[in-house]
Amino acid sequence: MRQSEKEWSVFTRRFAESHKAVEKVAKFLGRERKLRVTIPSMELAPNISKSTDYIDKGDIICHTANGKEYIIEVKGTKTKFTSAKDYPYRTVIINEVVKAHRIPAFAYFIVNRNRTHAFVVKTDTMEHWTIRHIKDSERGDSEDVYFCDMGWGEFIEL
Repeated sequence: MRQSEKEWSVFTRRFAESHKAVEKVAKFLGRERKLRVTIPSMELAPNISKSTDYIDKGDIICHTANGKEYIIEVKGTKTKFTSAKDYPYRTVIINEVVKAHRIPAFAYFIVNRNRTHAFVVKTDTMEHWTIRHIKDSERGDSEDVYFCDMGWGEFIEL
């Protein structure tokens, strides 16, 4: 399998799984934060050559009473955690640098494996995030990724 085909295979599997975390966060925002939310349609490109035509503009749109809209990005993880006490690392992976700058998100929800808890960080703390070049073990490529110290966000129960 060529590298791009391998990357596409991993992307399509992750794409299918990501919607579960997005739905869980959207329900939380509606129930707990009393926000009206919209989940933009998630359409997968038919193949890798068409993927640039299907770039998303955010996972959840929150609509406030005063008419403002805020984009929320949701990242599902394989990591088991419920709080800072059992989070297994010193920092939290937020997003690939390129993607973080492409989507003007208000906040990120980094959701645990069981989709019961999340680390929430607002992007106005981005100046405090660090960048590391890391390898994606499943895709086989590497890129610059934002990491955030836990002190800049909060752990919540979904």
